[in-house]
Formats: sequence, structure tokens, C-alpha cells
Amino acid sequence: MASTHETEIGDVEVIKRYRTWARGEPDREWRALHLLERHASGLAPCPLRRIDDHGRPVIVMSRLAGASLGGRPLDEHQVVAVAAALDRLHAAVPTCEVDMLPRRLWYVPEAVQELRKRVEHRPPGLGPAIRRALVLGADWLSSADVARLCEQEVRPVLGNGDGNIANFLWDGTRCAVVDFEDSGGTDRAFEVADLVEHVACGIGGVLDGDALLRHLALDSDEARRAQQARRLLALYWLIMLLPGAPGRDRNPVGSVDGQAERLLQLLS
Repeated sequence: MASTHETEIGDVEVIKRYRTWARGEPDREWRALHLLERHASGLAPCPLRRIDDHGRPVIVMSRLAGASLGGRPLDEHQVVAVAAALDRLHAAVPTCEVDMLPRRLWYVPEAVQELRKRVEHRPPGLGPAIRRALVLGADWLSSADVARLCEQEVRPVLGNGDGNIANFLWDGTRCAVVDFEDSGGTDRAFEVADLVEHVACGIGGVLDGDALLRHLALDSDEARRAQQARRLLALYWLIMLLPGAPGRDRNPVGSVDGQAERLLQLLS
């Protein structure tokens, strides 16, 4: 999970240089920042300039106040602020404009297809809880619930496409959102699940997902969809923490065992 970009943070500007951009990441970010500047000023950085640096795309944006969340558990005020930022992000851009965007990277059908391939490749020597979680996860991927998750028509919203809690900047009062290179049309329930089940939140108890959900005005259909999407994302992170997987060495020892238990709870 090597970084796709490098950043230079100045006093008033942030310069983002892309290392990879095969899936249109600079265009996605530039488009999203312009939309949010128009519809939700202050929620995300202002797009300032696009530059070509010897063939590498570069975006220059305004620097926002605040520090990245993560690293330690969020307090109640921060959870409320994250929920408010999500509410604003998902309500900001009119549906007619979201409909013109490409889907966010790794949206539901793509995620399901990839996980169906990965879940069958299980390294030897796994503990019983991990093996059980992978078997049940593989069975669940063939269920009617997953078919509905892929096929259900939902109101599209703009999402940043990256559930890392570090993309929320806390200034002591409210949160802003950064990192829109994977952004695009998505649905609210999937974006919420992506945040709640991201390894940066789940491991170490940085974010209480249930507490966040209580502060979000999800309707009954969105709440059911979020629960299914949480299973999908929890399975993804279990696979990413297996021996030899990209997330293995970037997280504390024993993370894979905790993730297996988390998935088993969600599947029960």
C-alpha cells in the first residue's frame, strides 16, 4: 500500500505530486475540489493550480487549518464533527452534477469481484478464527445480500472514496476533508462503511462506528445497506492483513486476529 502521491505543505498552500495516475486520480481530485468549492466552501481545500512537472501531474490547493485525526481515539466532539462533515459532503453536490461524475474507485461491484478472487487464496498456518472468518466471508460473497448490494439503486452522492480517518482535519471546532484522488459518484451507506471499517479506525478503537452512526441521519434503507457494506469492507481488511498482504507490516502484531473477530461479529 505504497503512497500514490507526495505532498509539500506550506504556510498557505499544499502541493500534491502524483506518483501514479493511471485511473485518472488528478482529474478526480481537481473536479471534486471545484465542486466542493462551489457547493460547500471551506469543507475541502480550494483548488488553486494544476501543473505538469516533467510529465508528473501536480495539483496546488489551499492549506486548511487543523490536524489529521487518527492515532488516538476520537472524543465525542470529534465524532460529532466527523458526522457533520460527512453530512455536508454527501448533501453538497446536486444529484444532477454527481450523475456526470465517474464512479469512485473501488466501488461495490468492483470490490465484490476483487474479493471473490482474493478470498480463495489463503496462506497456510492461519489460526482457526481467521480460517473461519475467511470461509464465512467467501460464503457471504455468494449470498443474495451481496447481489442486492451490487444491484440496488441508490441516490448517488459525491464521496472522497477513501475511508482513512486521517483525511479528516480537526481544527478544534469542526472537521474538513482532504484527499479526493479516488473520489466520484458513490452512495452514502458505502462511504460511511468505508470510514467505519477502515483499518485506521478499527484497530486501536480510534473511532466508535456505532457512535458515529447514531449521529448520521441514515434512513432505514441506508442503515441496512451500511451494515452489508461494513461486512464487505471488514472482509477486505482481513484479506489485506493476512501474511504476505500489503497491510500486514503496517499494522500492529495481532491485527489480523482482531480483524477476524470483527468480521465474525458482523457476519453473525
